[in-house]
Amino acid sequence: MTASLTTDLSRISGSFVIGRNTAFTYKGKHVDLKQIGRELNVRYVLDGSVQRSGNRLRVNVQLIDTETSAHLWAERFDKPVADLFDMQDEIVARLARQLGTQLIAAEARRTEQAPHPDSMDLYFQGMACVNKGLSPAHMTQARGFF
Repeated sequence: MTASLTTDLSRISGSFVIGRNTAFTYKGKHVDLKQIGRELNVRYVLDGSVQRSGNRLRVNVQLIDTETSAHLWAERFDKPVADLFDMQDEIVARLARQLGTQLIAAEARRTEQAPHPDSMDLYFQGMACVNKGLSPAHMTQARGFF
């Protein structure tokens, strides 16, 4: 699941995703998130677990800000294990879509504080407006950032 998620997340425009082998070096270890952020030069960490009970699979995920340790988003997926690959594809696709939206919102909030926003800062703020809905007010606000 980590390999599939890494692949799908790397398709998000403007994202930087570390390789799964790097992520596995932290598996099972208690490491401070700020330390991970510094060592890998990342702002966010996706943490999660997979549990199986009989014919059901539960996946828990959390998006965490490495600077503040704040949980920005969390989700739980419960699925029957009828077809493992179909289920994995569905979970990974939903996660990638949700994370794309959540990362854009988190970056937009972060860049609102930037004294001199760069083009990526403005892009994230514009995309956050688009993600709020396609109303004329949101589109006008987004156009201003773009």
